[in-house]
Amino acid sequence: MPTLALHPGSLIFATGVNGLVGSHVADQLLARGYHVRGAVRDVEKSAWLSVYFADKHKDAKFEMVSVPDMTVEGCYDEVVKGVDGFIHIASPLGGQDASEMIPTGVKGGLNAVKAAANEPKVKRFVFTSSSIASYMPTPGVEFEVDENSWNEEGIRKGWNHPEGEEEIYKGIYVYAATKTETEKAMWKWVGEEKPGFVFNSVLPSGNFGKVLVPENQGTPSSIQWVHWAFTGQNFDMLVKVVDSLWYIDNADDAVIHVAALIYDDVKNERIFAFAEPFDWNQILNIYRKLYPDRKFVDDVEGLKVDKCKVPNQRALELLKRVKGSGWTGLEESLKEMCEQFKFD
Repeated sequence: MPTLALHPGSLIFATGVNGLVGSHVADQLLARGYHVRGAVRDVEKSAWLSVYFADKHKDAKFEMVSVPDMTVEGCYDEVVKGVDGFIHIASPLGGQDASEMIPTGVKGGLNAVKAAANEPKVKRFVFTSSSIASYMPTPGVEFEVDENSWNEEGIRKGWNHPEGEEEIYKGIYVYAATKTETEKAMWKWVGEEKPGFVFNSVLPSGNFGKVLVPENQGTPSSIQWVHWAFTGQNFDMLVKVVDSLWYIDNADDAVIHVAALIYDDVKNERIFAFAEPFDWNQILNIYRKLYPDRKFVDDVEGLKVDKCKVPNQRALELLKRVKGSGWTGLEESLKEMCEQFKFD
């Protein structure tokens, strides 16, 4: 087996631990004997997560600390003391104001790496980027991205919404610019400052699958998209903005984060956590198969599949190393997710 840089019993600090990806990352770490200190805005409002993990992982230690504003300089300095690894997952979501969203992401990311650099025990750092930090999805067009690909188009359109383009696209452009600018800034800082830890980034595609505590988390992040497809609500708008992407199961994404954190041979890598491409007709056909008595919206004519070629072999290798098997299939992910939806 490859050498571990961080062994079970190590204390890992994770931001955004009450979110979709953050909760799954904490879950996978705790299941493997690592201890987790998670940052949230308000510990009291997220107390349900401590209850969940205390019941599920009785031999591992989970605690939460409050970081109300990740843009405040030094916000992580005290709460990272004594930790061995840092995973920065928290990110602004859903905003359309570039002057607020993008600096929030960048400042939060730089505050995280600076705090980690000031804690001598930190050996490893993982940043949760996004597939959209590497390219702007263009379904039906064949092209290739690699470890040096950045979504410069997203940056341009995020800062300056193209004249003549509908406002409906503004949110996706601003999000693309936020994730791209943040990851680039963090790699630049690490390259210039040369801190005492290994830095890796994970670029997940759309996360689908089981939500750990749906009664408290609802349908967070990209789960909202597939929930809209399930109910038909906002579906026309959804298809207009995103007609095809790649997906990854929530738990698989978390496992890849763990691998990027703990294995000594994973160093200075951008890891593309892409399982397979999908379109909405494929999603709808799976829903009809799972729930033959339920009425779903009609298939959409003219959908094109994302034909981008991505370097996801390393992510698959790490997934198999930790999990013992490959990608969770789209139907399995959707089935676990749908079982949690409250039906009308």
